[in-house]
Amino acid sequence: MPASSQKRPAQERDSSIGRLRIAKRYAPTQNGAKRFLRRYGEQLVCVRHRLSDDGKVRHTTIELLVESTPVVSRMRSIIALRIPQADKGSRQLLMACDAKWKPKERLWLVPQLVAKNLKLLRYRVPMPG
Repeated sequence: MPASSQKRPAQERDSSIGRLRIAKRYAPTQNGAKRFLRRYGEQLVCVRHRLSDDGKVRHTTIELLVESTPVVSRMRSIIALRIPQADKGSRQLLMACDAKWKPKERLWLVPQLVAKNLKLLRYRVPMPG
């Protein structure tokens, strides 16, 4: 077998495989991807054939789904604000935005996005226990 057609170990392969031209993309249920579907099951997203720059080598890559987690936007997360008593305008804005007042802690609980849009992030304090 000629040296150029032998399979090379992973560490010797071109490190820029992501930049190679994609010649073909297969969905998991298409011919050409079924053997990988049997191996990886529901985790398989797609199979791609990528060609080297000179077109003489075809690299087969697979895309796997390894984790699914809910997205928690930091802008939706609730933060605590301590507004000075003298700043009545900000208090009225928070009431209009349905912010929750915690009288014991003297804090307003509001989504971070609301606080950002009202330009009140400077009043942010750690959430109570």
